Amino acid sequence: MDRAAFPDCCVFLFGFFRRDFGAAGLYGMHDAGLLTGVQLVVAAITLTLFMLCIAQFMMTVKERGFKMALAISGFIFPSALLAGFIVNTLMTALRVKL
Repeated sequence: MDRAAFPDCCVFLFGFFRRDFGAAGLYGMHDAGLLTGVQLVVAAITLTLFMLCIAQFMMTVKERGFKMALAISGFIFPSALLAGFIVNTLMTALRVKL
């Protein structure tokens, strides 16, 4: 699979629409040799902690209100990226090979 045909950001966009689409995209990228094992683990953790899909975001808006849903999103996005950064740093420092 050509790297230009499936940019990395598409996985997170698919994950925002449906989390299982994002996971399938990660699996496909790993099979195509575009991701190492460590990158796959970091991306999967970040995608798992990343903001909910649109349907779940809309339910949060319905249950908690728009301002609270935005506040939750504002906390979740940086937290997920920070967790991915920490996992990547630790796996790199420990020289983990997958």
